[in-house]
Amino acid sequence: MQIKKFEQIQFSNILFDSLFSLVLFFSMDSFLDIKNPLHFAFYLFSIIILIHWWLCFKAADDAFDEEVENSGLDLIIGIIELVFIQYIVLMARSFDYLHATIFLITLLAMDLLWAIIWRYIRKWHTNDQKKIATMKVELTSNIIINIIILAAFIVFILMFPFLPALAFISGFILLYLIYIALSFIYKIIDINIF
Repeated sequence: MQIKKFEQIQFSNILFDSLFSLVLFFSMDSFLDIKNPLHFAFYLFSIIILIHWWLCFKAADDAFDEEVENSGLDLIIGIIELVFIQYIVLMARSFDYLHATIFLITLLAMDLLWAIIWRYIRKWHTNDQKKIATMKVELTSNIIINIIILAAFIVFILMFPFLPALAFISGFILLYLIYIALSFIYKIIDINIF
């Protein structure tokens, strides 16, 4: 029996939507256990990171369409990224903000690798030059943003021994909010704020 091509292409979308929603669902009950306000803020922000990456995955599906939807490599990289996102949430739940930051750095590095592969190594399936140009611009923006934020987080984590928890978490949140803003400004996520 042969599966229709449409169903094969939709598999990736359904898989990632299901996995993201499961991580989000199983994270919600932990809010009741957290009493420390700083711990609560950090854990809540890890959920925001989860939702942001969910939007990034959806934006990639929209922007690259079948270029990524029927790619085994994209599926593997996506699953690896989702594992790192899960670990960020788990580390935030236990208030291990150092390891959460390390997993975030690894996640950003993996996303940078994904963008470099798709921008410079992979061959396009489409012949539409306008679409290829648009995808290349988006991938270049993704690479630049990831390099900037990755470098900032690496410098930031080197300062870990010298910063109290409040300063470290405030800096972590501020840096990631800049990353979110850049992802909207450079149209990696193409959703209007208003």
